Amino acid sequence: MLQMAILIFHIFAGSIALCTAAGAFMTKKGRAWHARIGKIYSFAMMMVALSSFMLVVLGAPFFLLMIGIFSGYIVAVGWRRAVNRKGEVVKIDRILIAIGIIGALGLFVTSAVIFSGSNLIKSNGEGRIFGIVPLVFAGICGGLVWVQTRVDEKGLAPREKLRITQHVIFMGSGTIATVTAFLLTAVSNSVFLWIIPTIVGTAGIIFWTMKVNAGKITPLKSEQ
Repeated sequence: MLQMAILIFHIFAGSIALCTAAGAFMTKKGRAWHARIGKIYSFAMMMVALSSFMLVVLGAPFFLLMIGIFSGYIVAVGWRRAVNRKGEVVKIDRILIAIGIIGALGLFVTSAVIFSGSNLIKSNGEGRIFGIVPLVFAGICGGLVWVQTRVDEKGLAPREKLRITQHVIFMGSGTIATVTAFLLTAVSNSVFLWIIPTIVGTAGIIFWTMKVNAGKITPLKSEQ
């Protein structure tokens, strides 16, 4: 009964995240409505990550926990980039780096276990080839941690155009995770559907970061 209730909550939070991700995509970037919708999206994704942990405790596959950590990490950093306009580096930023490292290492170990053919971690019926999925996500998570660390270790978080660029990268990655979860639930649980949103989403992230660098997306005037 408890597991079912948490699962329903997990699906509900994921649905809110999916709808608000679409809303954030459709609203004009750098404006008030985009920020409001993004706040709801971030909260919903935190609830998804929290409920993932609870589901794993109650018997869900361990891989769900790793994806929950990964998703929660990238969205949290994306939100920090949105609101941290002064470039202050505080304790939460260091905590997020640690969470990101745990997520990347956990996904890498998950991949290694699946490739080994061990039954310790379920491969969703796809066999050893499914090990590609956590390996790809481990690489993405590790890369994003590197991006965050390369900036924050200097004692100053990014500001102005770089801040918006990193916001796009991290939130775009969070949207990829949201869309992937939806496709796996609504369509099928195949390796292809795990990977294709990442390919398409990465192209989208590149497109929007180019617009930021070209000066076509700017923060609210009150934030500059």
